Amino acid sequence: MGAPTLEAGDTRAEALVASKAARRIPPALRWPLNVLRRGVVVLGLVVVITFLLVRILPGDPADALAGQHASPAARDAIRARLGLDGSLWHQFTSYVGGLVTGDLGTSVSQGGVSVGSIIGHALPITLALVAGAIVVALVVGIALGLFAGHSEGAVDVATRSLLTTMLTVPPFFLGLLLIWGLALAMPIFPAGGWQGWASSPSYLVLPIVSLSIALIPLVARATRQSAKEALGEMWVEAAEARGLGRARMALRHILPNSVLPVITLVGYNAGVLISGAVVVEAVFSLPGIGQQLVDAVTQRDYPVIQGIALTCAVAVVIFNAITDILYGWVDPRVRRA
Repeated sequence: MGAPTLEAGDTRAEALVASKAARRIPPALRWPLNVLRRGVVVLGLVVVITFLLVRILPGDPADALAGQHASPAARDAIRARLGLDGSLWHQFTSYVGGLVTGDLGTSVSQGGVSVGSIIGHALPITLALVAGAIVVALVVGIALGLFAGHSEGAVDVATRSLLTTMLTVPPFFLGLLLIWGLALAMPIFPAGGWQGWASSPSYLVLPIVSLSIALIPLVARATRQSAKEALGEMWVEAAEARGLGRARMALRHILPNSVLPVITLVGYNAGVLISGAVVVEAVFSLPGIGQQLVDAVTQRDYPVIQGIALTCAVAVVIFNAITDILYGWVDPRVRRA
């Protein structure tokens, strides 16, 4: 009868020690540290899954480099030079060892150029595209959501129908329409290409608008729902009785209540925007991450594929971590949970 008591006592003692250790961490750091720990786990899984998936893809980098008429000896020499002649475990440990030292490898199809250099030139374009799309989605989506939240009858139905229609429009199709309308029929913006950062605003306008179509309806719907719920509260009637105008009440009282769902939508749809940027960059011939990924898949360039996948995963984890931290900062109940 004594053994269970001792085990229970040990369990309580261990729980007490863990509780004291947790209390040593300042409360303000516990939530960010939990978010960081989850992000590290996700990145580890991405490294393993990406490494395995690119090797499941049909085709061989040695065949792509050597050509169709190369001899088996030439293909074997290329595989040895690329480090593909060893076992799968040896390739994985070599890849992880390079990641630990900050080495993403060298490109197979671009003459030995480092993957870090390729990503360093392409990533800023993709990040500018995604950041611009988020800004446009927030401005347009919040404005539409507040308008729909304060509307009734036919106006509200028309606004919701517009949002539903926007959800069905793929970003690449909107991009083609914008090229036809604002670059060919009316040459206001460039149809595509890239002339460097000095002229980047004009070359990014149409791609940003095309990519934002994926997020605007979601932001607008969340804002509209929050506005409708807020308008049914008693404090709204009290504010109207004091003579507070609709526009001022929307900006000062209703909009802050919509912050939490909007933060969630933007943060957790960052991955959708990054994947959508791949297609948009192809439509507008932007030399971003998406274009580099398409070229790497075509050439079976394993190091570039793995490097870009890991970079996109890091970007998504950072977006989600910022979202979690902001969510916990805005709503203390999340931190306590």
